[in-house]
Amino acid sequence: MIEIVAVSDEERNYLPKKIKKCDILLGCGDLSPGYLDYLLNTLSPKIGYMIYGNHDKKYFKNLFEVELSGYSNIYKGMIILHEEIENLKKRLNIKSNVYIGGFSGAFSYGKKPFHFSEKDVKPFKRKLQRNRNFKFIKNIDILITHSPPGLENMFEKEVSSYHKGSKLMELIYKKFFPKIWFYGHIHPRYTDQLLNFIVHYKGKKSYLLNVVPYKYVKYDEIKKEIVEIRGEEGVIRFKDIFL
Repeated sequence: MIEIVAVSDEERNYLPKKIKKCDILLGCGDLSPGYLDYLLNTLSPKIGYMIYGNHDKKYFKNLFEVELSGYSNIYKGMIILHEEIENLKKRLNIKSNVYIGGFSGAFSYGKKPFHFSEKDVKPFKRKLQRNRNFKFIKNIDILITHSPPGLENMFEKEVSSYHKGSKLMELIYKKFFPKIWFYGHIHPRYTDQLLNFIVHYKGKKSYLLNVVPYKYVKYDEIKKEIVEIRGEEGVIRFKDIFL
């Protein structure tokens, strides 16, 4: 059983009092290096991964210093997972393959990797397809992004263009259908819409989870099933989406 803590956008120093430990810490953007360092030290995960949000440019003096892979020099102890896919099997010393991928930025106008357009998604989609073609990966367990994917009928009310998701990301969802997709960017306290979803497609089920400010997930890597989900909101309400 893998314990995952995913965080984004809003910092909560009391988080370690609610969640004592985890195996994986996931940063989904717009968090300070100091906060992620604090969580690494208090939750003691075996591994930490992160992608960038649209406000993370301020932690770099210039764009030439932005790290796109490997252990970060700015976010100490975190591995940048921008447009990357990794197998957690050896990292966590588990028997099953567990694949995780990540993609940075908000779906909006601005500098990469803190912002992205539809055309910027294409190389990541091709990389996922190449890995499948050459049988490096079969299925993706976890995807982390800052913006949500642009699924049809996702929101009951119109959201700003700045918070709408990419349609190419929707194609990635359908094609690779991760068991869990974590995203941030949309703050629950600013909307009354449901932001956590159970996605159904061709007889399969996936969870699309908003992690502002955090989600705790217990994942059975053998059965490929979510066993438990907890968040700041207490009882989590889901909307079903059928693709």
